[in-house]
Amino acid sequence: MFAISAVKKAATYGYKKYGIPGAIVTGLGTLLGVRFIKRKLFSGSSSDGDDGMDVDVGGESDDGSSTAD
Repeated sequence: MFAISAVKKAATYGYKKYGIPGAIVTGLGTLLGVRFIKRKLFSGSSSDGDDGMDVDVGGESDDGSSTAD
């Protein structure tokens, strides 16, 4: 929700100062900045290389055979 209000405030500021082109530029700039910061902060990279993607949830092995009989 923070991103939405930040983009709206930036677009309003840009519109008041530079008109419609200013609103577009400041709104898009803020949106891209927020997305970049979120991606860097919440990238989820771990130092040991365990990404949690090797969990067998469905009960099937890699070759397609079912382990739950």
